[in-house]
Parts: sequence; structure tokens; C-alpha cells
Amino acid sequence: MIKRKQTYGLCLLLGILVLSCNKDNDGMDGKELILKYNLAGSYSARITPAFMGTNPVASGEHTIYFDDLGDGRLRLHFEKFQAGAMPFEMTVNIVMNVKEGPGHTVLFEGSNGTFKAEPPNGETVDPEDFPDGIQLPDGAEGGLSSTQATISGSYGEIEKEDQKALRYDLKLTPGIPLPIEILIYTKN
Repeated sequence: MIKRKQTYGLCLLLGILVLSCNKDNDGMDGKELILKYNLAGSYSARITPAFMGTNPVASGEHTIYFDDLGDGRLRLHFEKFQAGAMPFEMTVNIVMNVKEGPGHTVLFEGSNGTFKAEPPNGETVDPEDFPDGIQLPDGAEGGLSSTQATISGSYGEIEKEDQKALRYDLKLTPGIPLPIEILIYTKN
């Protein structure tokens, strides 16, 4: 009888120890992750608008900004990005929720962001100037805009251009009537 009580007592003690050492519920919140990984700031980024998310239309480097909103969210914004064959300048402003991901990564999701694709100097775009395979919707010669942009992605050690580094890797869906996704990854 005493041995049985000792066994129960030992099992109870082990159970308490296992539960008190469980780190699954001790994950970092968005505010802590933003500070730990120093996520706010300006970054040089490769921005690639891609038809159906896989066929690049153009690609170029641009400075993008991440602002710490102080509540576990980041604001991504950049203005007037234009590269190569792009007839429009892109402007983006979107807020992302920040959460811990697997293997020392940080995950991001955001919605209801602002996306603008405007012709430089306020001029209209000739539909013939748009890259092959993409047809502008009627009336889009003066630009496109949306407040329905969404974004998802991660921050962690990612290999791009044969270099592994801590970087953002994001996919933005602009919410406009074109099958375009904007792929964004930071250079540093």
C-alpha cells in the first residue's frame, strides 16, 4: 500500500514538472518578436510583380519601410516603385499582424491594405505599353487602386540569389482586377 502511494506521488510530481516546463504556451507575442528581430526600419528590397504569381512582369530594387505600430503589428509601406516594363508606379500601405512561426521564423498576415498603380506624371498609359499577356481592364489607362490588398509571408533565414540571410519574404495580392501578385523580399 505504501509503495502504491509512493508511485502515485511520484507520478503526480512528474506530471506537475512536465506541465510546468512546457514551453508551448510561452511563445512570444508580436510586440516581443518585433523587438527581438529588430523588424522595424527601412530595407532595400527586390520587388517583382508576377502574372499569376509565377511569371515575372518586371523586377527591381526599391526602399521599403516597416513601422512598429506598438501593438504587435507592423505597417509596410513604399511609394512610386517602377521597374523595367512596368507602365505604372506602385504604392503600397498595409498593416500586418505578427506572430511566431516554426524554427525561429516570424509570420505575417494583413488585409484591407491600400494598393495604387498610377501612371508617372499623371498621364494615361497606352494599353499597348503593358507587358505581353496582360490586358488592362477597361478604364484602367489612368491607373488602378484598391483598399482590399492582402499580404502574407515570413521573416527568417531565407536563401535568395545564392545567399542565406535573415530577410523578409512576402507575397502581396493587390486586390485589383488583374491576376498579379507582388513578390517582395529584402536584400539585407
